[in-house]
Amino acid sequence: MVTIYDIARLSGVSKSTVSRVLNNHPYISTENRMKVEKVIEELNYVPNSIAKQFRQKQTKCIGILVPDLNHPYFSQLVSSISSECNRKGFKTVVHQTFSSKKLEREVYTQLRNKELDGIILTSSLLSEEEIAECTQKNLLVACNEDFSGNYFDVFCLNEENVTFEATTYLLNKGLTKIGFCSDNIDTPSQQARLRGFILAHDKKGLNHTKDYIFNQISTVENGITLGLRLFKNRLEIEGIIAGSDFVAAGLIKSPEIHDIKIPQDFSVIGFDNHPISLATTPQVSTICNRIKDMSNDLVDHMAYKINGKKQIPVKKIYNGKIIIRESN
Repeated sequence: MVTIYDIARLSGVSKSTVSRVLNNHPYISTENRMKVEKVIEELNYVPNSIAKQFRQKQTKCIGILVPDLNHPYFSQLVSSISSECNRKGFKTVVHQTFSSKKLEREVYTQLRNKELDGIILTSSLLSEEEIAECTQKNLLVACNEDFSGNYFDVFCLNEENVTFEATTYLLNKGLTKIGFCSDNIDTPSQQARLRGFILAHDKKGLNHTKDYIFNQISTVENGITLGLRLFKNRLEIEGIIAGSDFVAAGLIKSPEIHDIKIPQDFSVIGFDNHPISLATTPQVSTICNRIKDMSNDLVDHMAYKINGKKQIPVKKIYNGKIIIRESN
């Protein structure tokens, strides 16, 4: 097996010079660089990346924990994060937990074993204390879930506030019977949205209807099914805060069968500002989730910490924005 000692001997330079060429060090003469590169090409030398990682105590690999890649929001989030990691020179490994605490803990074992430089956690059913215990001070950054920030870094949307604003918008239009959709009501982000939904009613002196809170609704098909049930039974519901734009698209499709018009008879506000919100008739009013901004900031922050910069956990909260279109 060819080593850098062989390359140094054949090119007539020192081992440290070969090392500087391999690491693209700027301070090396053109002549020596050309000598080394010529020998590397002749010998078809490939650096031992594992040995290099061992010396640097880095894998250059970041794990991304998601409940399910089939979920439109998480596929969009993973795509954005992966792009930013690649920009910073990191590879990504995506782990789907399918909302299993056991599978999530197994990934934390990889982190403790130094198989990953860090983990980006997008959703969890574990408490902050449990996550901190599992990771044992190894690098973890939460993205999306509204954790306290006492144990690890957190980058998240203010889901409670933006859901409060969206619900208030519908209530101010005179709607009093409003529904709420969630993909998994037990997660911190969905609990935050629900708090905002309830608070908007409380501020208006109105009671929300528990029968109009729908869980495990996340796809276009779920939206269609829910809409068919709502309109077939002629429930008095007047509008809904959908959990995603995909759910909203399904809800907009289903009224056609029962001759219900949107927004005249029923208002819909989606979530995430996904391109599908522009493809429906009428177009979906929605909430901008700031995925791009969060991805940029958290990956920059992780790279900073991976390179040895120590600091106490940070928490950065982003404000969402309601985008009014045609569905309300």
